[in-house]
Amino acid sequence: MTTRTPSSSAPPAIGFLVLACALTTFPPVTGDIYLPALPQLAQDLGGSTAQAQHTLAGYFLGLGLGQLFYGPLADRLGRRPVMLAGAALYLVATLCCLLAQSMDQMIALRFVQALGACAGMVISSAMVRDRLDHQEAARAFSMLLTARSLGPLIAPIAGGLIATFFGWRGVFGALAIFGGSLLLAVVLAMPETRPEAVAQRAREESVLRAYAAVFGNGRIVGYVITNGLNFAAQFAWITAAPFLIIEAYGISELWFGWIFAAMALALMFSAQINRRALGRHAPDRLMLGGALMALAAALALLAAALTGWGGLPGILVPLFFVIASIGFVSTNAMAGALAVDASRTGSVSAVVGTSQFGFAALVAWATGLVGARPEVALAVAILACALGALVWPLLLARRHTGKRPG
Repeated sequence: MTTRTPSSSAPPAIGFLVLACALTTFPPVTGDIYLPALPQLAQDLGGSTAQAQHTLAGYFLGLGLGQLFYGPLADRLGRRPVMLAGAALYLVATLCCLLAQSMDQMIALRFVQALGACAGMVISSAMVRDRLDHQEAARAFSMLLTARSLGPLIAPIAGGLIATFFGWRGVFGALAIFGGSLLLAVVLAMPETRPEAVAQRAREESVLRAYAAVFGNGRIVGYVITNGLNFAAQFAWITAAPFLIIEAYGISELWFGWIFAAMALALMFSAQINRRALGRHAPDRLMLGGALMALAAALALLAAALTGWGGLPGILVPLFFVIASIGFVSTNAMAGALAVDASRTGSVSAVVGTSQFGFAALVAWATGLVGARPEVALAVAILACALGALVWPLLLARRHTGKRPG
Protein backbone atom coordinates (compact mmCIF):
# COMPACT_ATOMS: atom_id res chain seq x y z
CA MET A 1 0.00 0.00 0.00
CA THR A 2 1.43 3.34 -1.01
CA THR A 3 1.70 6.17 1.46
CA ARG A 4 2.36 9.86 1.23
CA THR A 5 4.18 12.55 3.13
CA PRO A 6 1.69 15.11 4.47
CA SER A 7 1.93 18.78 3.64
CA SER A 8 0.23 20.94 6.24
CA SER A 9 1.14 24.20 4.51
CA ALA A 10 -0.90 23.71 1.33
CA PRO A 11 -4.69 24.08 1.59
CA PRO A 12 -6.62 20.88 0.85
CA ALA A 13 -8.32 20.51 -2.52
CA ILE A 14 -12.06 21.17 -2.64
CA GLY A 15 -12.70 17.66 -3.93
CA PHE A 16 -10.81 16.20 -0.98
CA LEU A 17 -12.91 18.14 1.54
CA VAL A 18 -16.16 17.29 -0.27
CA LEU A 19 -15.34 13.58 -0.10
CA ALA A 20 -14.36 13.82 3.59
CA CYS A 21 -17.63 15.64 4.31
CA ALA A 22 -19.61 12.98 2.44
CA LEU A 23 -17.95 10.17 4.41
CA THR A 24 -18.66 11.83 7.74
CA THR A 25 -22.41 11.99 6.95
CA PHE A 26 -22.72 8.18 7.05
CA PRO A 27 -23.61 7.93 10.79
CA PRO A 28 -25.87 10.99 11.24
CA VAL A 29 -27.99 10.34 8.15
CA THR A 30 -28.42 6.69 9.13
CA GLY A 31 -29.19 7.56 12.75
CA ASP A 32 -31.64 10.39 12.11
CA ILE A 33 -33.64 9.50 9.01
CA TYR A 34 -35.66 6.80 10.72
CA LEU A 35 -36.48 8.77 13.88
CA PRO A 36 -39.92 9.93 12.62
CA ALA A 37 -40.72 6.29 11.77
CA LEU A 38 -39.60 4.92 15.13
CA PRO A 39 -43.07 4.73 16.78
CA GLN A 40 -44.44 3.19 13.55
CA LEU A 41 -41.59 0.67 13.43
CA ALA A 42 -42.18 -0.35 17.05
CA GLN A 43 -45.89 -0.87 16.46
CA ASP A 44 -45.39 -2.86 13.27
CA LEU A 45 -42.76 -5.17 14.79
CA GLY A 46 -44.67 -5.57 18.07
CA GLY A 47 -42.06 -3.81 20.21
CA SER A 48 -42.21 -1.48 23.18
CA THR A 49 -41.09 2.13 23.38
CA ALA A 50 -38.00 1.05 25.29
CA GLN A 51 -37.12 -1.53 22.62
CA ALA A 52 -37.51 1.07 19.90
CA GLN A 53 -35.15 3.39 21.75
CA HIS A 54 -32.75 0.50 22.25
CA THR A 55 -32.39 0.23 18.48
CA LEU A 56 -30.74 3.65 18.82
CA ALA A 57 -28.61 2.50 21.74
CA GLY A 58 -27.47 -0.54 19.74
CA TYR A 59 -26.64 1.72 16.82
CA PHE A 60 -24.58 4.07 18.98
CA LEU A 61 -22.79 1.13 20.58
CA GLY A 62 -21.86 -0.21 17.16
CA LEU A 63 -20.56 3.18 16.11
CA GLY A 64 -18.34 3.30 19.18
CA LEU A 65 -16.95 -0.24 19.15
CA GLY A 66 -16.42 -0.42 15.39
CA GLN A 67 -14.09 2.55 15.39
CA LEU A 68 -11.69 0.76 17.73
CA PHE A 69 -11.05 -1.73 14.93
CA TYR A 70 -11.04 0.68 12.00
CA GLY A 71 -8.48 3.05 13.54
CA PRO A 72 -5.52 0.66 13.80
CA LEU A 73 -6.50 -1.04 10.54
CA ALA A 74 -6.46 2.31 8.74
CA ASP A 75 -2.95 2.97 10.09
CA ARG A 76 -1.75 -0.47 8.95
CA LEU A 77 -3.59 -1.08 5.69
CA GLY A 78 -4.32 2.46 4.55
CA ARG A 79 -7.41 4.66 4.57
CA ARG A 80 -8.92 3.52 1.26
CA PRO A 81 -9.23 -0.29 1.70
CA VAL A 82 -10.65 0.12 5.20
CA MET A 83 -13.26 2.59 3.96
CA LEU A 84 -14.24 0.23 1.15
CA ALA A 85 -14.82 -2.61 3.63
CA GLY A 86 -16.90 -0.41 5.93
CA ALA A 87 -19.09 0.91 3.12
CA ALA A 88 -19.74 -2.61 1.81
CA LEU A 89 -20.71 -3.88 5.29
CA TYR A 90 -23.05 -0.92 5.71
CA LEU A 91 -24.88 -1.67 2.47
CA VAL A 92 -25.42 -5.35 3.32
CA ALA A 93 -26.66 -4.56 6.86
CA THR A 94 -29.06 -1.90 5.56
CA LEU A 95 -30.64 -4.34 3.14
CA CYS A 96 -31.09 -6.78 6.03
CA CYS A 97 -32.76 -4.04 8.15
CA LEU A 98 -35.21 -3.56 5.30
CA LEU A 99 -36.28 -7.19 5.71
CA ALA A 100 -36.32 -7.37 9.55
CA GLN A 101 -39.27 -9.19 11.14
CA SER A 102 -38.81 -8.47 14.86
CA MET A 103 -37.46 -5.84 17.24
CA ASP A 104 -34.68 -8.16 18.37
CA GLN A 105 -33.56 -8.56 14.76
CA MET A 106 -33.70 -4.81 14.24
CA ILE A 107 -31.61 -4.06 17.34
CA ALA A 108 -28.94 -6.54 16.21
CA LEU A 109 -28.97 -5.36 12.59
CA ARG A 110 -28.73 -1.70 13.59
CA PHE A 111 -25.62 -2.64 15.56
CA VAL A 112 -24.09 -4.26 12.46
CA GLN A 113 -25.19 -1.34 10.29
CA ALA A 114 -23.34 0.99 12.66
CA LEU A 115 -20.19 -1.13 12.38
CA GLY A 116 -20.14 -0.24 8.69
CA ALA A 117 -21.20 3.39 9.06
CA CYS A 118 -18.54 4.29 11.62
CA ALA A 119 -15.75 3.73 9.07
CA GLY A 120 -16.74 7.06 7.53
CA MET A 121 -16.09 8.94 10.77
CA VAL A 122 -12.69 7.38 11.45
CA ILE A 123 -11.41 7.69 7.90
CA SER A 124 -12.64 11.24 7.28
CA SER A 125 -11.02 12.47 10.52
CA ALA A 126 -7.77 10.65 9.75
CA MET A 127 -7.72 12.02 6.20
CA VAL A 128 -8.02 15.59 7.48
CA ARG A 129 -5.27 15.18 10.05
CA ASP A 130 -3.06 13.45 7.48
CA ARG A 131 -2.90 16.68 5.51
CA LEU A 132 -3.43 19.54 7.99
CA ASP A 133 -1.86 20.95 11.18
CA HIS A 134 -3.73 21.59 14.48
CA GLN A 135 -5.21 25.01 13.66
CA GLU A 136 -6.16 24.18 10.08
CA ALA A 137 -7.48 20.76 11.11
CA ALA A 138 -9.80 22.48 13.62
CA ARG A 139 -11.13 24.65 10.80
CA ALA A 140 -11.61 21.60 8.59
CA PHE A 141 -13.39 19.75 11.39
CA SER A 142 -15.81 22.68 11.58
CA MET A 143 -16.59 22.04 7.91
CA LEU A 144 -17.03 18.34 8.60
CA LEU A 145 -19.35 19.12 11.49
CA THR A 146 -21.37 21.39 9.23
CA ALA A 147 -21.69 18.55 6.74
CA ARG A 148 -22.54 16.13 9.54
CA SER A 149 -25.25 18.47 10.77
CA LEU A 150 -26.93 18.29 7.36
CA GLY A 151 -27.96 14.80 8.44
CA PRO A 152 -30.11 16.01 11.37
CA LEU A 153 -31.26 18.93 9.21
CA ILE A 154 -32.44 17.00 6.16
CA ALA A 155 -32.75 13.37 7.24
CA PRO A 156 -35.70 13.68 9.68
CA ILE A 157 -37.69 15.72 7.16
CA ALA A 158 -36.95 13.18 4.44
CA GLY A 159 -37.66 10.36 6.88
CA GLY A 160 -41.00 11.88 7.84
CA LEU A 161 -42.03 12.16 4.19
CA ILE A 162 -40.85 8.64 3.34
CA ALA A 163 -42.49 7.13 6.43
CA THR A 164 -45.76 8.93 5.68
CA PHE A 165 -46.04 7.57 2.14
CA PHE A 166 -43.95 4.37 2.16
CA GLY A 167 -43.70 3.28 5.80
CA TRP A 168 -40.60 2.54 7.82
CA ARG A 169 -39.30 -0.04 5.34
CA GLY A 170 -39.19 2.69 2.72
CA VAL A 171 -36.78 4.56 5.00
CA PHE A 172 -34.33 1.67 4.92
CA GLY A 173 -34.75 1.39 1.16
CA ALA A 174 -33.63 5.02 0.89
CA LEU A 175 -30.66 4.27 3.15
CA ALA A 176 -29.65 1.41 0.87
CA ILE A 177 -29.55 3.81 -2.09
CA PHE A 178 -27.54 6.27 0.01
CA GLY A 179 -25.05 3.59 1.06
CA GLY A 180 -24.62 2.30 -2.47
CA SER A 181 -23.92 5.82 -3.74
CA LEU A 182 -21.23 6.45 -1.13
CA LEU A 183 -19.64 3.07 -1.82
CA LEU A 184 -19.40 4.02 -5.49
CA ALA A 185 -17.88 7.41 -4.56
CA VAL A 186 -15.18 5.69 -2.49
CA VAL A 187 -14.36 3.30 -5.34
CA LEU A 188 -14.08 6.09 -7.91
CA ALA A 189 -12.73 9.10 -6.02
CA MET A 190 -11.08 8.34 -2.68
CA PRO A 191 -7.28 8.90 -2.53
CA GLU A 192 -4.86 7.23 -0.13
CA THR A 193 -3.66 9.84 2.39
CA ARG A 194 -1.83 7.77 5.00
CA PRO A 195 1.58 9.36 5.73
CA GLU A 196 4.69 7.20 5.75
CA ALA A 197 5.35 8.05 9.41
CA VAL A 198 1.98 6.58 10.38
CA ALA A 199 2.59 3.44 8.34
CA GLN A 200 6.04 3.02 9.89
CA ARG A 201 4.69 3.42 13.44
CA ALA A 202 1.92 0.88 12.70
CA ARG A 203 4.48 -1.65 11.50
CA GLU A 204 6.58 -1.23 14.63
CA GLU A 205 3.93 -1.69 17.34
CA SER A 206 0.92 -3.87 18.06
CA VAL A 207 -2.65 -2.62 18.32
CA LEU A 208 -2.57 -2.99 22.10
CA ARG A 209 0.65 -0.98 22.37
CA ALA A 210 -0.83 1.74 20.19
CA TYR A 211 -3.93 2.02 22.35
CA ALA A 212 -1.87 1.83 25.53
CA ALA A 213 0.14 4.82 24.29
CA VAL A 214 -3.03 6.75 23.44
CA PHE A 215 -4.79 6.06 26.75
CA GLY A 216 -1.57 6.68 28.65
CA ASN A 217 -1.40 10.24 27.35
CA GLY A 218 -3.25 12.53 29.75
CA ARG A 219 -3.77 15.30 27.21
CA ILE A 220 -5.40 12.96 24.71
CA VAL A 221 -7.64 11.48 27.40
CA GLY A 222 -8.71 14.95 28.54
CA TYR A 223 -9.71 15.97 25.02
CA VAL A 224 -11.40 12.60 24.41
CA ILE A 225 -13.59 12.79 27.53
CA THR A 226 -14.56 16.39 26.81
CA ASN A 227 -15.45 15.57 23.24
CA GLY A 228 -17.36 12.42 24.18
CA LEU A 229 -19.50 13.98 26.90
CA ASN A 230 -20.30 17.11 24.90
CA PHE A 231 -21.20 15.05 21.87
CA ALA A 232 -23.34 12.64 23.91
CA ALA A 233 -25.60 15.45 25.14
CA GLN A 234 -27.29 15.69 21.76
CA PHE A 235 -28.01 11.97 21.81
CA ALA A 236 -30.09 12.33 24.94
CA TRP A 237 -32.21 14.64 22.77
CA ILE A 238 -32.15 12.27 19.78
CA THR A 239 -33.28 9.33 21.92
CA ALA A 240 -36.08 11.18 23.70
CA ALA A 241 -37.22 13.35 20.79
CA PRO A 242 -39.62 11.02 18.91
CA PHE A 243 -41.61 10.12 22.01
CA LEU A 244 -41.35 13.52 23.68
CA ILE A 245 -42.39 15.49 20.58
CA ILE A 246 -44.69 13.08 18.74
CA GLU A 247 -46.37 11.29 21.65
CA ALA A 248 -46.15 13.64 24.65
CA TYR A 249 -46.83 16.87 22.74
CA GLY A 250 -48.88 15.36 19.90
CA ILE A 251 -46.77 16.79 17.06
CA SER A 252 -47.09 15.02 13.69
CA GLU A 253 -44.24 13.02 12.15
CA LEU A 254 -43.80 15.63 9.42
CA TRP A 255 -43.60 18.57 11.84
CA PHE A 256 -41.26 16.57 14.04
CA GLY A 257 -38.82 16.58 11.14
CA TRP A 258 -38.90 20.36 10.97
CA ILE A 259 -38.32 20.71 14.71
CA PHE A 260 -35.40 18.33 14.50
CA ALA A 261 -34.03 20.25 11.55
CA ALA A 262 -34.15 23.49 13.52
CA MET A 263 -31.92 21.88 16.14
CA ALA A 264 -29.48 20.85 13.43
CA LEU A 265 -29.22 24.49 12.36
CA ALA A 266 -27.72 25.25 15.76
CA LEU A 267 -24.88 22.87 14.93
CA MET A 268 -24.34 24.34 11.48
CA PHE A 269 -24.27 27.94 12.69
CA SER A 270 -21.94 27.29 15.62
CA ALA A 271 -19.55 25.24 13.48
CA GLN A 272 -19.22 28.08 11.00
CA ILE A 273 -18.81 30.68 13.77
CA ASN A 274 -16.10 28.49 15.28
CA ARG A 275 -14.37 28.15 11.90
CA ARG A 276 -14.17 31.92 11.52
CA ALA A 277 -13.21 32.50 15.16
CA LEU A 278 -10.22 30.16 14.79
CA GLY A 279 -8.56 32.87 12.73
CA ARG A 280 -8.33 35.00 15.91
CA HIS A 281 -8.56 32.62 18.88
CA ALA A 282 -6.87 29.41 19.98
CA PRO A 283 -8.92 26.18 19.72
CA ASP A 284 -8.69 25.52 23.47
CA ARG A 285 -10.14 28.92 24.30
CA LEU A 286 -13.12 28.39 22.02
CA MET A 287 -13.61 24.94 23.50
CA LEU A 288 -13.89 26.46 27.00
CA GLY A 289 -16.41 29.05 25.86
CA GLY A 290 -18.59 26.38 24.28
CA ALA A 291 -18.45 24.21 27.41
CA LEU A 292 -19.59 27.12 29.58
CA MET A 293 -22.46 27.85 27.19
CA ALA A 294 -23.55 24.20 27.36
CA LEU A 295 -23.64 24.27 31.16
CA ALA A 296 -25.73 27.46 31.28
CA ALA A 297 -28.19 26.07 28.73
CA ALA A 298 -28.41 22.72 30.57
CA LEU A 299 -29.35 24.47 33.81
CA ALA A 300 -32.06 26.45 32.01
CA LEU A 301 -33.35 23.23 30.44
CA LEU A 302 -33.58 21.48 33.79
CA ALA A 303 -35.51 24.42 35.29
CA ALA A 304 -38.00 24.35 32.39
CA ALA A 305 -38.42 20.56 32.63
CA LEU A 306 -39.07 20.61 36.38
CA THR A 307 -41.48 23.56 36.37
CA GLY A 308 -43.15 23.13 32.99
CA TRP A 309 -42.47 26.78 32.29
CA GLY A 310 -42.75 27.69 28.63
CA GLY A 311 -44.19 24.37 27.49
CA LEU A 312 -42.47 22.85 24.47
CA PRO A 313 -40.63 26.10 23.54
CA GLY A 314 -39.26 26.18 27.09
CA ILE A 315 -37.59 22.84 26.35
CA LEU A 316 -36.49 23.56 22.80
CA VAL A 317 -34.81 26.94 23.30
CA PRO A 318 -32.22 25.76 25.86
CA LEU A 319 -31.70 22.62 23.77
CA PHE A 320 -30.80 24.81 20.81
CA PHE A 321 -27.87 26.28 22.76
CA VAL A 322 -26.81 22.91 24.17
CA ILE A 323 -26.51 21.54 20.64
CA ALA A 324 -24.84 24.73 19.42
CA SER A 325 -22.06 24.16 21.96
CA ILE A 326 -20.92 21.11 19.98
CA GLY A 327 -19.67 23.39 17.22
CA PHE A 328 -17.18 24.90 19.67
CA VAL A 329 -16.40 22.01 22.02
CA SER A 330 -16.40 18.84 19.94
CA THR A 331 -14.54 20.19 16.90
CA ASN A 332 -11.74 21.78 18.90
CA ALA A 333 -11.44 18.84 21.30
CA MET A 334 -11.11 16.47 18.33
CA ALA A 335 -8.45 18.64 16.72
CA GLY A 336 -6.62 18.90 20.04
CA ALA A 337 -6.56 15.14 20.56
CA LEU A 338 -5.33 14.43 17.04
CA ALA A 339 -2.61 17.08 17.36
CA VAL A 340 -1.01 15.45 20.40
CA ASP A 341 0.28 12.33 18.60
CA ALA A 342 0.40 12.65 14.81
CA SER A 343 2.09 9.24 14.40
CA ARG A 344 -1.00 7.37 15.64
CA THR A 345 -3.68 9.33 13.81
CA GLY A 346 -5.96 6.39 13.06
CA SER A 347 -5.83 5.04 16.61
CA VAL A 348 -6.44 8.46 18.16
CA SER A 349 -9.30 9.12 15.73
CA ALA A 350 -10.82 5.77 16.70
CA VAL A 351 -10.60 6.55 20.41
CA VAL A 352 -12.19 9.96 19.85
CA GLY A 353 -15.05 8.44 17.88
CA THR A 354 -15.53 5.58 20.31
CA SER A 355 -15.81 8.00 23.20
CA GLN A 356 -18.48 9.93 21.33
CA PHE A 357 -20.72 7.00 20.64
CA GLY A 358 -19.80 5.05 23.75
CA PHE A 359 -21.10 7.89 25.89
CA ALA A 360 -24.01 8.31 23.45
CA ALA A 361 -24.97 4.65 23.84
CA LEU A 362 -25.00 4.96 27.64
CA VAL A 363 -27.11 8.11 27.49
CA ALA A 364 -29.51 6.59 24.95
CA TRP A 365 -29.92 3.42 26.98
CA ALA A 366 -30.53 5.30 30.23
CA THR A 367 -32.99 7.68 28.60
CA GLY A 368 -34.86 4.73 27.06
CA LEU A 369 -35.42 3.21 30.50
CA VAL A 370 -37.21 6.32 31.81
CA GLY A 371 -40.87 6.58 30.94
CA ALA A 372 -42.98 8.96 33.01
CA ARG A 373 -41.30 12.33 32.43
CA PRO A 374 -38.89 12.11 29.48
CA GLU A 375 -38.23 15.85 29.57
CA VAL A 376 -36.77 15.57 33.09
CA ALA A 377 -34.65 12.55 32.17
CA LEU A 378 -33.44 14.47 29.12
CA ALA A 379 -32.49 17.53 31.17
CA VAL A 380 -30.68 15.54 33.87
CA ALA A 381 -28.66 13.57 31.29
CA ILE A 382 -27.65 16.73 29.45
CA LEU A 383 -26.66 18.51 32.68
CA ALA A 384 -24.44 15.57 33.68
CA CYS A 385 -22.76 15.64 30.26
CA ALA A 386 -22.24 19.41 30.41
CA LEU A 387 -20.64 19.26 33.85
CA GLY A 388 -18.25 16.49 32.84
CA ALA A 389 -17.30 18.18 29.58
CA LEU A 390 -16.27 21.36 31.39
CA VAL A 391 -13.53 19.80 33.55
CA TRP A 392 -10.71 19.49 30.99
CA PRO A 393 -11.23 22.94 29.37
CA LEU A 394 -11.07 24.51 32.84
CA LEU A 395 -7.86 22.60 33.65
CA LEU A 396 -6.30 23.75 30.38
CA ALA A 397 -7.29 27.35 31.05
CA ARG A 398 -5.77 27.14 34.52
CA ARG A 399 -2.52 25.77 33.10
CA HIS A 400 -2.35 28.49 30.47
CA THR A 401 -3.00 31.14 33.12
CA GLY A 402 -0.25 29.68 35.30
CA LYS A 403 2.27 30.03 32.47
CA ARG A 404 1.72 33.77 32.16
CA PRO A 405 4.46 35.94 33.70
CA GLY A 406 3.70 37.59 37.00
